[in-house]
Amino acid sequence: MCNSMFEKFFIKTKTCWGPMMGLGLWVLTVGIGCGSNKAAEELELAKKKAAAATKPVLVEVGQVRRGMIEALLERSSALEAEAQVQVLARTQNPAIELVVEEGDVVEKDQVLLRLESDRQLNDYQQALSQLDEAQIEFDRQKSLYQQKLISESEYRNAKFTFNRAELTVETAKRQLDYTEVRAPIRGTITSRTVKVGDQVNLGTPIFEIIDLESTVAVIHVPEQYLPKLKVDMEARLTSTTYEGETFAGFVKRISPIVEARAGTVKVVVGLKDLGPLRPGMWVDVELVLESKDDALLIAKRAIAYDNDQTYVFKVVTDTNGVMRAQRQLVLPLNSDHQHVEPSGGFALGEEIVVAGQSGLKEDSEIRVLEEANDGESLASAPVRRVPPDEDAKSVSE
Repeated sequence: MCNSMFEKFFIKTKTCWGPMMGLGLWVLTVGIGCGSNKAAEELELAKKKAAAATKPVLVEVGQVRRGMIEALLERSSALEAEAQVQVLARTQNPAIELVVEEGDVVEKDQVLLRLESDRQLNDYQQALSQLDEAQIEFDRQKSLYQQKLISESEYRNAKFTFNRAELTVETAKRQLDYTEVRAPIRGTITSRTVKVGDQVNLGTPIFEIIDLESTVAVIHVPEQYLPKLKVDMEARLTSTTYEGETFAGFVKRISPIVEARAGTVKVVVGLKDLGPLRPGMWVDVELVLESKDDALLIAKRAIAYDNDQTYVFKVVTDTNGVMRAQRQLVLPLNSDHQHVEPSGGFALGEEIVVAGQSGLKEDSEIRVLEEANDGESLASAPVRRVPPDEDAKSVSE
């Protein structure tokens, strides 16, 4: 607009110097007017920014409360079975009958596989026959010796022959028993490497059996926690395979020594009920080192971080009745998934900011939902005061 006015005026006065002087004055006046408009716009924008900067920050508010908190030690481990055996062939014969399959639960001494036993059966029957002969001869020699009709050496020879026959029978019986492969423990068949018709050689692995009830998690705990560790201490196990499920456990054994290189103590955690968990699965283990029923609690989602410091914003009211945020350092005594127990600086019932703290500074003016205008929101969500009992239900992300 200013440029077009100047062009029109210049056309009308370009032929004389006097008018040119007037032109200069007019341009100066117009320029000042245009600059004034721009300055006014910038001033108005600055006012809006200042108003926005001083606008109270909408926050969600909770209270410092009392309740139970647990001191937890978290570790990860792969599950493993303590009772796990490989069943090896103890004789050499073809397999003729497979009694069990992978996944079957077997009892101790249950028959798993039968091998051809003709040779072992013949050897056993022959040994029994020789034992009968040796028994008869020994009884006869014993009677003669008692009547002092034979020497002591003849009697002893007969006794030795009888004892050797007994040992031969025991050996033959044992070899015959080996043709029936039996379970050395109770458990589940997890592997089978033979089928009917295979030639089974001495020492060949045939089955693997795992007692799933012996499944444990072995963790390594820093030695500073050793005074708090106790057998039967409560533990909890979780797996990403079964999200949302928690499996009850307990401390089964604690190593009597500290591993010098790592500075840790080996702890074996057992399961009260294995459920769907299986050996080889990776789990997170929580040891409940300590539990307090009446601790002062701060919702964990209220915590903000500044380098290595943790803090929250308390809600305070200044002398003008304006609600403001006051930064308070938090030194945790205990911490669980939901809450932090501070070492000091807080009182029961004090209000703290649990959401919206990212936009706060010291002494920032704040508002909660009851004091906010309709249509305003915090991160596109309603802002509200959180009842103390609801803090316990909120979980830090």
